[in-house]
Amino acid sequence: MLYEADSLTKVFKGRQVLNLEHLALEKHKIYALVGPNGAGKTTLLNILAFLDQPTLGKLSFCDTEVKYELQHLLAVRRRVVLVDQYPILFTGSVRKNVEFGLKVRGVSRNLRERRVDEVLELVQMRDFLLADAHKLSGGESKRIAMARALAIEPEVLLCDEPTANVDVENQKIILNILAQINSEQKTSIIMSTHYLSQSRNLAHHTLMLDHGKLAMTE
Repeated sequence: MLYEADSLTKVFKGRQVLNLEHLALEKHKIYALVGPNGAGKTTLLNILAFLDQPTLGKLSFCDTEVKYELQHLLAVRRRVVLVDQYPILFTGSVRKNVEFGLKVRGVSRNLRERRVDEVLELVQMRDFLLADAHKLSGGESKRIAMARALAIEPEVLLCDEPTANVDVENQKIILNILAQINSEQKTSIIMSTHYLSQSRNLAHHTLMLDHGKLAMTE
């Protein structure tokens, strides 16, 4: 099992924002989290990315219980990447942004260049290699953020509203990228969305959250 959670709760400023009795997510699948604003989608994604700690409950990743200790968190975070709804790109070129995670991991220059070319080709932005990252459109920025995430070949890609506030063309490209990496690379994907049509067309399973609780699965 990719993720398994039992009696998982998150309390923020005295208010319970997440309360999941049980959650089980399989490997190599696409899951869509749907629900209104404030339903707990982003909170859950942050917990699954190991960027936030639940207040109570047990969370397992790949059949191993997550321990909220620095060394364990550093290890599991290397296997999972979260692309935020409003991704922040660094000052400088697209190449500088996409190769960032590879440089942190000590990947050689030749391998970095090859991997950057591969992921820019995947997101259909190879011609933007030397472009100023801060001059991209919203949809282009999301695709570069996705390329940066995919460059390190994560086992799990978490996406918070990946098609929000972008034009129809970029929406189609982003959804096609997600379908492709799941089909060809078996990357597990968990994405939040307001669009039920996206979840039905793309996801293997849909999880509906309401007031922090799992209201429906299909």
